[in-house]
Amino acid sequence: MNQVAASAPSSRTIHLLLAAIVALLAVIALRPLLEPALIARAETRFEYVQVLSTNWMRNGRPGILLMDRRNGNVWYMATQTDRGPGLGDPQFIVRVPFEKLDQAPAGQQ
Repeated sequence: MNQVAASAPSSRTIHLLLAAIVALLAVIALRPLLEPALIARAETRFEYVQVLSTNWMRNGRPGILLMDRRNGNVWYMATQTDRGPGLGDPQFIVRVPFEKLDQAPAGQQ
C-alpha cells in the first residue's frame, strides 16, 4: 500500500493541473470576444459588378449574366469555351437605362 501512495500525485499537483485546464478553457471561451471573427467579403475591386444569373443560355452556350451597376451595362460571359470549361470573353448585351426609373410611367403623368 505504501508504494501506491508514494506514486500517486499530490493534491497540490492535481490542483495546479486543474487550474491550468480552467485557464486554458477560459482563453478558448474569451477568444471570440477579444479577437472578432474574420468576415468573408467579396473583393472590393469589382464591388460594382452584380451577378444576375449563373445559368444563362445564349446561342446554345451556358454562361453568366453580369451587370455593371455604375452604368447599367449587362454582359454575358460563356462558361464553356472551345477549349472546354472556362470563362470566355465578355459580350455586351444591353444597357439598362437607370435614369428612366425616376420618371413616371407613360400615360400616368
